[in-house]
Amino acid sequence: MLVDFQLNNSVPIINMKNAICLITNKPANIFLEFLNTFTKYDVFIIIDDNSKKYNLEDLFPRLKIIQMPNFVCERVGIKNINAITLKKSVSGWDKAICYFAIYNATYKNVWFVEDDVFFNNEETMVEIDKKYINADLLCNSDLTFAKNREDWLWRIIDINMPPPYVCGMMCACRMSRTMISSLKNYADKNKTLFFLEALFPTIALHNSLSCLQPKELLTITHRNEWDIDTLTGNNLYHPMKKIEDHLVVRARLSC
Repeated sequence: MLVDFQLNNSVPIINMKNAICLITNKPANIFLEFLNTFTKYDVFIIIDDNSKKYNLEDLFPRLKIIQMPNFVCERVGIKNINAITLKKSVSGWDKAICYFAIYNATYKNVWFVEDDVFFNNEETMVEIDKKYINADLLCNSDLTFAKNREDWLWRIIDINMPPPYVCGMMCACRMSRTMISSLKNYADKNKTLFFLEALFPTIALHNSLSCLQPKELLTITHRNEWDIDTLTGNNLYHPMKKIEDHLVVRARLSC
């Protein structure tokens, strides 16, 4: 998919569909083959690796493949979303938010999913969307206010707004157009963003946006050794880094 990364002020046509955005460094064909079967969502693949051009459109015609130069994010201040973890200012997360904030701000909601998240099929996402139609942010966060800036990672996260601050697991989350626009507004003002696990729920809270913690996302965790024989088709699970296990679970659940 060719994208013109020039800045423009055109008003987007609103697309009432939801989109799914897979965030990956180097895409695995197993995940792309899975997503290429989807028909109810527009599916985007944000590839962080720019060491080569990934020519995948012919193999996966239903997928929209996005490779974005780092400077595109730098020039609009959409950066540092995952700098704490990855030790670089521009990552796949920055490119994903930049793309949907500036170049394709048309979808009612966008699912952002890292490539070590498991979900069973398209209907998993459809059913969650049916249950939580109007939330601005769906994620695994209970919006508990941070009480001590020395706890967790708070001491190394620079936030240019007063408390309260909240955090949560953001490896799979759904954002509304309003939520994504609020992230852009912070970047416009501050020329940077901050760590995603604090960024998304804190921005939602400060902009009086609706943030819900669905039970289906309680299994988006920091670290867990999932028993692949017990996973259900209702939830999203993180982490599941062995992509072959995704195939095993889907085969079991389809029986």
